[in-house]
Amino acid sequence: MRSNAKKSGITFVEVCLAFLILGLVALPVFQFLTGAVKETERFYTETIAISRAKFIMDSLMFQMPWRAIGEGNPCIFEDRKAVVGVESFISRAVPRMFGTGCETVKPKVFQGDGLYQCRKGFLFRARVKVVDLDQDSSTAPIQFTIEVPGKLKQYFQISDLVPKDDYDKFNLIKKIIVQVKWSNIKNLDPNSDPHAKSVFLVGFKSDLEG
Repeated sequence: MRSNAKKSGITFVEVCLAFLILGLVALPVFQFLTGAVKETERFYTETIAISRAKFIMDSLMFQMPWRAIGEGNPCIFEDRKAVVGVESFISRAVPRMFGTGCETVKPKVFQGDGLYQCRKGFLFRARVKVVDLDQDSSTAPIQFTIEVPGKLKQYFQISDLVPKDDYDKFNLIKKIIVQVKWSNIKNLDPNSDPHAKSVFLVGFKSDLEG
């Protein structure tokens, strides 16, 4: 006997409505997850940039010899006295600080500019500017004053305190400006990204080797 029971099932329209509802519910969740991932990557790249800038500044302040840091933007690293140990240190340390692109046409001379890629594929460009605050600097003349009780003040120029350095300057202080620039887009050179971010560190290194 033919059953008179009413057949049950799902129509195509009901299936479309179900997918539409599912999409409306999932879209905000997907947007939230996407935003969370981008925010995490933004914090990650910023942390890497700050760490890289601090690493470079610490290396220049406490490890790189005074005479090996030449003025410029970018600065130059070389030992004009051609001491093998110092030249070997420069050839190892500078690529570690700046990555690729810090080499020059001279095999023992490097520049403070390079491109570094982290393990996640983000690119960071580091650059160091060095300004010598020397005796002949018209923008930052420096004079040292010593007061002794019962005596007149004594004034000293830099030339009274140090001999000329390897760059033929009476120089006692270097102003070091470290810039690390990065893009939040993977595998993109920060110089090609109009929305690239930058972090700066400024320090002063004195000649304490003499």
